[in-house]
Amino acid sequence: MIVNPKINIILLNWNGLKDTLECLESLLKIDYANYEIVVVDNNSSGDDVEIIREQFGDFIKQIIVNKINLGFSGGNNVAIDFAIKSNADVVLLLNNDTIVEPDFLSKLVKASMEYPDAGILTPMINYYSNKSIIWSAGGEISKIKASGFSFGYNNMNKFYRKNYYCTFASGCCMYVKKEVFTKIGLLDEKYFLYLEDTDFCYRTYKAGFKILYAGESTIYHKVQSTTARENSLLPIYYSLRNRLYFAKKNFPVIYYLSVIYLLIVFFIKVLLSNHKRESLFAIKNSFYDFYANNMGRK
Repeated sequence: MIVNPKINIILLNWNGLKDTLECLESLLKIDYANYEIVVVDNNSSGDDVEIIREQFGDFIKQIIVNKINLGFSGGNNVAIDFAIKSNADVVLLLNNDTIVEPDFLSKLVKASMEYPDAGILTPMINYYSNKSIIWSAGGEISKIKASGFSFGYNNMNKFYRKNYYCTFASGCCMYVKKEVFTKIGLLDEKYFLYLEDTDFCYRTYKAGFKILYAGESTIYHKVQSTTARENSLLPIYYSLRNRLYFAKKNFPVIYYLSVIYLLIVFFIKVLLSNHKRESLFAIKNSFYDFYANNMGRK
């Protein structure tokens, strides 16, 4: 067991300069020493890279600039590959629209030492806008619903301070030991955006690793700040298409039950939407692209 693991923290930036700078500012204050930061820019349209390099160049180990937007899975995979080749013991995927408590990483390391069978750990993730309310405290994967669902959602954080095993860790903050990548590979790039964390957790669990929620570690998340700002229909399209893919890939025996469930749920979303026509169009495209095997970036 590695007592003081070398950790590579990966931040993925796409037109989210303000968020990324605030996240980096919070990382400056953490109390764990053996870590390096890798920033990946997913072809932002502005001068994000230059500003990040100017303000935090001495603090960041590597800035990787992608020529195209590779999505969450592809963008992170570039940095994960870099981290493994740089002999990192742990890769920490961290959304750029988060800020962290100074002891969040040392507490994840401590929990990792106490639970050596855990291949993935995740902290308490609270809302940035209301830091006492939970957004995710680990979770579970539902086969019928074809997705991962968070524990503690919208509950007070004081009730979720204990550690426990779970089957889902949000990609918002995922502490992954190198041996997990060695055994199961990287994130599935067919997802591009959404569900890649659920798929990765399921593959990790199937490979014999456990997933741990570490309740003493805390970060704060600006939920959907980038996707909502760019296009409010992106979550509908990618979530539905990718849940269909996740169900077909991992649970073929009950796949058609998942399809029925998703049809019902997403058409209810249409009925409740203020943009019914656009939402219906996004759902139609989700089904069409999935069955035409048009995965990855849309």
